[in-house]
Formats: sequence, C-alpha cells, structure tokens
Amino acid sequence: MRYTTIPMVPGPVTLHPDVLAALARDYPSGQVDEAFMPLYTHTGVALGALMGTANDVVLMTGEGMLALWGALKSTLRPGDKVLSVGTGVFGDGIGDMAASIGCEVCKVSLPYDETIGATREALAPIEEAIARFRPHMLTAVHCETPSGTLNPLAALGDLRRELGVPLFYVDAVASVGGAPVEADAWGVDLILGGSQKCLAAPPSMSFVGVSPAAWERIEEVGYQGYDALAPFRNVQRQGRCPYTPYWHGIAALAAGAEAILREGMDNVFRRHAEVAAHCRKRIAELGLSLWTAPDAVNSPTVTAVNLPVGISWPRWKQALLERDLAITGSFGPMAGKVFRIGHMGTQAHFDLVDAALDVIAGTLHDMR
Repeated sequence: MRYTTIPMVPGPVTLHPDVLAALARDYPSGQVDEAFMPLYTHTGVALGALMGTANDVVLMTGEGMLALWGALKSTLRPGDKVLSVGTGVFGDGIGDMAASIGCEVCKVSLPYDETIGATREALAPIEEAIARFRPHMLTAVHCETPSGTLNPLAALGDLRRELGVPLFYVDAVASVGGAPVEADAWGVDLILGGSQKCLAAPPSMSFVGVSPAAWERIEEVGYQGYDALAPFRNVQRQGRCPYTPYWHGIAALAAGAEAILREGMDNVFRRHAEVAAHCRKRIAELGLSLWTAPDAVNSPTVTAVNLPVGISWPRWKQALLERDLAITGSFGPMAGKVFRIGHMGTQAHFDLVDAALDVIAGTLHDMR
C-alpha cells in the first residue's frame, strides 16, 4: 500500500515518535493491574495543564465527537435552552446537536470567515441574545478547522459570567496543544479535546475538563450511556473505569501531552504561530488568498486557502496527491471553494510546510 510522503491534513496528523513507542508496548488489563490508575490520573493532569484547567479531566475511549456528544447529553435535558455562538460548521453544529436531543436552541451565527469579537462592543449581538433568551448553556468552538480560524474566548467568558449563564461549553479539539487554552480563566465548565490533532495520537481518545458546576448538573440530569460523564466522576476513588479502559490509547495521550510539556508550552505555541505565519506568507507569494476575512484571527494549527481560480477541488486534490502531498478540502459553504493545510502537532515544522508549499507552487505552475 502506498502512502503520501507529505501529510498535511488538519488531523489525524502524523503520530509522534513517543506515541508510536507507547503504542508498540503490550499492556495488561486496566481493570486489574495497579499501574493503570496512576497513568490515568497522570494523563488527566497533563492534559489539564494543556487546557488551562485544574478541574477533573475525564478520559473516554472514542474519537473527539464522543466528548462533544457526551458533554451535551450529560448536562442537558429536553427543553433546556442552549445559545450556540457559531463562526463555522462546528460552532453552528453544536446548536444542531443540542436541538437533536430536544433542547431549545438560539443560534448567533457569524460569517464563517470571521471570528468572535474580543471586545464588549463587538460582543453586543451575543449579549443581547443572552439577555433575551436566558440560556442554560453557552457554547462556542475555539478553533474552527473548516474555516482556519481561532476564536478569542476570554471576553465571551467574562460576558457569560456577568450575565449568569450557568454553563459554558467549548470545543477545543483542534487547539489543545497548539495554541494557548485557558479554560479556567475563561470560565469554561466543559472543555473538550481529542487525541488526533496537536497531541499527534491516533483518533481513538477524547477528553473533557469538567468544572464543579458541571458535575452538579451532571448529577441532576442523571444521563446514562456509553458517552455519559457521570460514571467517570469517581474513577480514581473507585479504582476502575465504567467500561474496559483503552490502556494503549491513554498511554498514547500521555506520551503526546508529555512531549508538548517537555518542549515547553510557550515554545510549542511559538513554533505553531511561526510556522503558520510562514505558511501564509508563502501562500501570498504564490498569488493565492486566504479564506478568512482580513480582521479575523487565523488559527496557528490550520490554514484555509481559496482554491486557485479556474481549478476545481477534485482536480486540485488529485494533482497534489500525484505529487505526494495530502491536504484536504472543507465543509459547508466552503465546500469546493477552499483547501486546507494542517500545520499542527508533528506537522508544525518549517521543513514540512516548505515541502508542501513547494509542491503547491510547482503544481500551480503546471496547471496554469
């Protein structure tokens, strides 16, 4: 089987060598062996450091969407009010998810090439919606990978606290480990992550930072299911998980998180930001344009680029694959208009980005 030699999709990314080493080991039963629970606890603490939270961190077997669904179903009942702030496919999608479980949803949907405002004046439409709708939960996405944007959330968190919204839910799957995430400082009650992005592990694990207020609500709702958070509250005290734990997956998460902490979070964030800026500089030099609006905050983990004029996405994708470069398109209103370069985790390196942009430059020359 042949694989592309320049993998630049925005997740799953190339596995970190330490992750590969963790996966190559054999492990005993996590339900029995005494070595498992210290690893579970250590991994949660390491991930908490990356998410900026001292709250409990739940580790779940399943891709990141498991955490997104589980956090909603564990804290909401039919009829509860949810206000979703969307700047892209996933932000608006959270509102759709809440509606599907019977919640009353109000969407504040911004253009998909923009980001959430960082000032009180810019947040006026959201403030008005909160005051009018009085939601039980406010939701947002930190990094909108389909749009290539990073939403500032500090001011939104301040607004939520001032207006007394009980719970704040944030999808940080594509930013944890690649950009500063300050869940506690932002007042986030449910901060959601996944293994396959900046942590450079397989798409097999998800994790949730859970505030005391969220735990209280989880107990009130009493949701039971594979994706329920409630059974994880006393994992350390009871010494066992609610279902057979995936030791390999947690070991991989631990290895990915430790690699970031060992390099130093500030150094990792700087590397991502500098590589992203370099990528966008080269994109501009090729005469290509970003999907994002001029005043939007671009993500340090993914870049969304408008397709070259006159070239369709299927033709562009195939031409790059033939030159061993793997990128991806986008979703929603960006489908067929945008291609994305994922420079996150193990892919946030100058040499890899330059190799990708060299292929793009040569392909563009040959197709024009």
